[in-house]
Amino acid sequence: MDTSSSPYIVLFDHRCLSKMTLTGLAVAFVFLGSAFASDPECTGSVAPNGQHGHCATVSSCPYSYYVSGLCPSYGFDIKCCYNCHLGGCQTDSNIGTGTGTGTDTGTGTDTGTGTATQTGTSPYAAVRATWLSRYDHATSQAETAATFATLQAKGINRVYLNVWASGQIYFNSPTFESLGIRGFVRDVLGWAVEEGLKRGIEIWAWFEYGLIATWGSSPTLSVFSNTVYQRGWVKGEAKGYWWMDADNTEVLDFVAGMMQDAFDNYPGLGGVQLDEHFGQPYQLGTDLVATMNDAASHILEKVSGKVSLAPVSPPQASLLNYNMDWARWATEDIGFHEYVPKIYRDLASTFDYDLIQIIGQVGKDKLIPGIRCIGSGANTPYDVLSDMMSRCEAEGLGHSVWYSKCFTLLYPDHVHGGAQ
Repeated sequence: MDTSSSPYIVLFDHRCLSKMTLTGLAVAFVFLGSAFASDPECTGSVAPNGQHGHCATVSSCPYSYYVSGLCPSYGFDIKCCYNCHLGGCQTDSNIGTGTGTGTDTGTGTDTGTGTATQTGTSPYAAVRATWLSRYDHATSQAETAATFATLQAKGINRVYLNVWASGQIYFNSPTFESLGIRGFVRDVLGWAVEEGLKRGIEIWAWFEYGLIATWGSSPTLSVFSNTVYQRGWVKGEAKGYWWMDADNTEVLDFVAGMMQDAFDNYPGLGGVQLDEHFGQPYQLGTDLVATMNDAASHILEKVSGKVSLAPVSPPQASLLNYNMDWARWATEDIGFHEYVPKIYRDLASTFDYDLIQIIGQVGKDKLIPGIRCIGSGANTPYDVLSDMMSRCEAEGLGHSVWYSKCFTLLYPDHVHGGAQ
């Protein structure tokens, strides 16, 4: 059906909402029904949950339980979802069902009855996340289940799980194996995704080491670092680590390949995450901003799923210390799904000041502030931590706390929310 001349149908784009607010425009429209659809490559496949696949958007696939590349008729953004039996799947995330009128009142929601409005609330306002360090990895699925049961009880609905560090991987990666060396430790990501799906906790694979080959006095200390050093991938030493070259396409393809392996091999994975270790420290050169701009674009072009970035803050510190101009990346929307800046502060007042400055620079749409609970120095008192979380929530933002032991050991009697 050609909708271009129909007087009853408007294809609604959320990006137009702010303009509608300025003009006070009210639009009457009819939403088109959009059921999920299928390609045989997808419908002929069966996931471990026993369900056949259906082609659907990432955002409409329940619990993000999908695989890439099985819906060629629909383009790269449509995935093969294995949870469509739970409802919600569709092939066009901008078209819903129902009939009604759309009035732009500046409150920010898009309802199924056809009322579309906009507010200053982030799309990720409900995120209650934490990082899970490799030093706290479980050694069995039973341990993983126990950890996730505790996190669920504390209100956690997302975990950034470390899967890449010190030349070792905690998931299955053909890209890494192509180096011809051993780096696989155990499949912690597989356990986490399975347990997360059971408990409504979204798992994101955190590639902590990014472009770091190894730590220490020599670039050949580990099997991995020696291998990539011999290939000419290592740029130099900074901050106690040896860094791979962000201007080397082979390096970027290697990192992107591992990230894509995570999506391809783990249906249900929510996304992948990089942090400041994807950067190039100033000790390697203060003129590498353009190199990092190109490196970020290269990764985003190669990886099909959601990519998160957890940079240092404020943005100027990231730019000066790691040549990462993430404020520009955010304002120009180069493709990162979200930004989780590490606003690691000891005082709630300092956190509040920096949060407001960051909101002023990059807005709220893709912002999930990172909060310090445990780190070098004294732990953050719970009343201070609670104030920081409450401040995020007052701004309509979700938050992520460093790190999981904050809730499993340090403050086991509190949940991941505002003041208790």
